[in-house]
Amino acid sequence: MVDEKDRYIVILAGGGGTRLWPKSRQAMPKQFLPLIDHETLLQKTFERVADSVESANILVVTSGNFEGLVTKQLPKLPKKNILVEPVPAGTAAAAGLAAIHIQNRNKNAIVSTIASDHYIEEKEKFLLALGTAVEAASSGDYLVTLGLMPTSPHTGLGYIHAGEMTAKIGAESAQKVVGFTEKPDRETAEKYIASGEYFWNANINSYKASVILDSFLSFMPKLSDGLGRVKEVIGTKKENEVTEKVWRGLKPESIDTGVLEKAKNVLVVKANFTWLDIGDWSVLYDLLSKSKEENIVLGDGTDKVLHLGTKGTLIYPSHRLVALLGLEDLVVIDTPDALLICDKKKAQDVKKIVEELKIRSHNDYL
Repeated sequence: MVDEKDRYIVILAGGGGTRLWPKSRQAMPKQFLPLIDHETLLQKTFERVADSVESANILVVTSGNFEGLVTKQLPKLPKKNILVEPVPAGTAAAAGLAAIHIQNRNKNAIVSTIASDHYIEEKEKFLLALGTAVEAASSGDYLVTLGLMPTSPHTGLGYIHAGEMTAKIGAESAQKVVGFTEKPDRETAEKYIASGEYFWNANINSYKASVILDSFLSFMPKLSDGLGRVKEVIGTKKENEVTEKVWRGLKPESIDTGVLEKAKNVLVVKANFTWLDIGDWSVLYDLLSKSKEENIVLGDGTDKVLHLGTKGTLIYPSHRLVALLGLEDLVVIDTPDALLICDKKKAQDVKKIVEELKIRSHNDYL
């Protein structure tokens, strides 16, 4: 049984969320927005794990611009537990930054990393699965990830191929990971589900701090070297300067491609809770309750929306009246300076608008 003082949870909160433009912007990305109810996605994530470990053992990794937002939205989080990346450098670097800070505090630490912008419905099932993963990680030099039972041949998610059972953790088991596949086509996804050997990849990982740092040494030596340099100056006047220099020299990479897809010591623990990556407006539409016309109005401005003969549409008003007549299956997102209207089936392509705005140097809208 893992000692509670050795358990740490790291919330990764540095992403951009371009598919949720124009609400999600560079200055206020989706994890800091109250998209589902009055709480932001970051606040929901923190509250979800706050009962499982002490707040002193919860850390948030974010980008420099968002340190103030994290402080404001998570008043229970100790200031020293907000780790700031000078620039975003991918989930591998973020996990590494957390690992060196945690290892400085506790050599026996077991770390779980979770995203700040995921929706998880059954809290108890989630915490049970996470606890199983932590126990599996503590049983050896393993990198352990949660695998969700797929409910559809989703082509927008990653899949984990599970092999033989490696360890029995209470009533649950941990299986050896054979491989990862990112966003397969529908035919392949259907075969995966039919085989019963595949899980959805939720990117929720657990490991000893020492094991992930050894993994960076093996598979990402440049990152490992940089982390070593930062670790030497933690708590000194040089910490910010060295971190800045190291991070500016890193090529952004995810922990999946940088480590997990290469390592041979990866296990998967089966999880069975409702999970969604709030990646675009259509995901949010599918998640939330709807009117009898299958419409959803987000935010506090329901009195500013008039929809006649309109069906299957997600509407997020701003300061002015939004009127729709005879429309179906749209996303309509209004903000003070930008209006998005798109086919709901094209919601994943909203990021292309952001890319085009960058090309045209319309930085005020990013």
